[in-house]
Amino acid sequence: MSALACALTTLHADNNSVANTPIYELKEYIVSAGPVARAIEDYSSPFTSLDEAAIRKEGGSSLGELLDGQAGVTATSFGGGASRPIIRGFDGPRVRILEAGLGSLDVSETSPDHAVSVEPLLTDRVEILRGPSTLLYGSSAIGGVVNVMGKEIPRERVDSKGYEGAIETRYDSVSNGETHLGYGTIGGEHWTLSVTGLKRNADNYEIAGDAEAFHEEEHDHDDDEHEETSSDELGSSFVETDYYSVGSSWFFGEQNYIGASFSSYNSNYGVPGHEHEHEEDDHDHDDEDEHAEEGVAIDLERKRFDLELAIFEPIAWIEAARVRFGYTDYQHIELEGDETGTVFERDGLELRAEAAHYEWSIIDEGIVGIQISDTEFEATGEEGAAFGPATQTRNQAIFISEHIHHGDWHYEFGGRLETQQINAAGTTDYSDMAMSLAVGIIYDINERNSLALSLQRSQRHPTSTELYADGEHIVTSQYERGDANLGLETAYGVDLTYRYQGNKWEASASLFYTYFEDYIYAAEADATALGIVSELDVYAYDHVNANFYGFEAELNRILFRSEDSQLQVGLMSDFVRAENRDGNDNLPRIPPLRMGGKIQWAHGKWDAGLLLRHAFEQNDTAPLETETDAYTELKADLAYTFQLGSGIDLTLFAQANNLLDEEIRHHTSYIKDVAPLPRRNVTIGARMEF
Repeated sequence: MSALACALTTLHADNNSVANTPIYELKEYIVSAGPVARAIEDYSSPFTSLDEAAIRKEGGSSLGELLDGQAGVTATSFGGGASRPIIRGFDGPRVRILEAGLGSLDVSETSPDHAVSVEPLLTDRVEILRGPSTLLYGSSAIGGVVNVMGKEIPRERVDSKGYEGAIETRYDSVSNGETHLGYGTIGGEHWTLSVTGLKRNADNYEIAGDAEAFHEEEHDHDDDEHEETSSDELGSSFVETDYYSVGSSWFFGEQNYIGASFSSYNSNYGVPGHEHEHEEDDHDHDDEDEHAEEGVAIDLERKRFDLELAIFEPIAWIEAARVRFGYTDYQHIELEGDETGTVFERDGLELRAEAAHYEWSIIDEGIVGIQISDTEFEATGEEGAAFGPATQTRNQAIFISEHIHHGDWHYEFGGRLETQQINAAGTTDYSDMAMSLAVGIIYDINERNSLALSLQRSQRHPTSTELYADGEHIVTSQYERGDANLGLETAYGVDLTYRYQGNKWEASASLFYTYFEDYIYAAEADATALGIVSELDVYAYDHVNANFYGFEAELNRILFRSEDSQLQVGLMSDFVRAENRDGNDNLPRIPPLRMGGKIQWAHGKWDAGLLLRHAFEQNDTAPLETETDAYTELKADLAYTFQLGSGIDLTLFAQANNLLDEEIRHHTSYIKDVAPLPRRNVTIGARMEF
């Protein structure tokens, strides 16, 4: 459990007594949806979390890669450097990426080749929220929320010995990748100081077959021309990352603290399939003078400052209050060979204040808060027009989430009122108010079974790109035209969830349906009618009506458990379908049906796992979209821990991905037909904790 969870659960018991308190072993807590941890059973919405141990086991150099495979969660893929989570088929501006409750304030939502500037291997906990609880985080959380609790700010006092930390190194075979990281905390009774650092270097990764997919319906070439190679690599899939942070907290009273941190994230990574051709200005030169297919890379730099204040029981009816402030200075440069192509810059701040209150009238508990953000964004250079003019976006919101318990019934309701203004250079400004409402009902059938129903009406503001884009976007192979007259996107959602929690069995299953009015969508358009001259297909943002529906299910069973051993198996499946009701066709880049199983074994100092997952063929495609073949993914991990004494543990571990050496292509990727995922890969490493 993350540091925040530990700090918040001390409202009920001292950390040293947690092992003797069965409630903390049996219940999982949500630590991001407010300043006080709440039991997951108190929320009607589906919820997923990964603690530090699970994050280390999953690995992954990006947030999308880390979460891909969780029920209902897939990922974009754009080589080794960029991958963003997709929740129930929603991505980009409909999934909000948070760091300790505040926006990451990078530009990953604007394009699939833009990386999320979060380092997964230096994370305490990752939480995935859906449904009514997402109202706490903004209109862009219409699809879901991924909240990352990092190690930058210490949220609990240091261990009694005065220090703690870890160092780790790992190597992977598919890209000759090396990752070295470490973190440590020192402190006394009232203060802590933490430092983290990471360095990653990975070459272009190997792939199982040809980089370019062969679609029989599009080509008449002989199969021999598309024969798979035994070992090849994907060009421009390298990644180099450097990260560090320094943070400190001052503790006062029993649990109160104020903390601050500074972090620096730098990454240089290749962009496969994103190549440009530059012709000489002198047209008298022969075609041989053209510079074709120059490698493209992104040089990213983000500086961030965070401040956090948490106060417990400041007045009689407030259980806890928390204030968070973040400032981000972000820039990345798209390099075409040695030349600068496009420069993206975003500077912004966000302030969030929230309070959890005790019982009031018929309400048992709840959260109220405010959120304010102010960001400036500009893209200049070759593709700058594809993202619109320089803009300043201001956002102000108030939100509420309340809970009522009445016997076997539990009621949850919430709302968010959010205004947004976008000032754009040289064109029409945007200003509007979004209102979102949600209600949830949980019925405890008996001690172990429950049924939850949640209803939600959410509104999302259009992004500056959707409003003002007007240019060629090479990465998506599209000329994109925005519409400054776009209004709010409105979604009506229903979610039905069944949960079972037993001594050896655990199960959950959710059915969801979302009905969109004025879904903002870039559809193929008539270039001549729009007065656009481009060799690329033209897409214009417009409102359409759309449906998203599907399911996600998980089942876990402990087959054997003793004092020092446990054997557990699990099954999962998820599915989503998305339709454009106006055109009676499918929406693009929707993940296919998936099914999988896993087995996990722990015995003394040994820990091992095996996962088998199958993604079916995706043939429910949008116009101009190609089908994607099915694939089966097999993963394994093994670890052994040596106890060296004096509180020092050394763990040796090995992880293997794509053991079947399959050619894996994500249907969610814009470049799936030219950039498959890595082939069989083995990662070995060592970790020392002290």
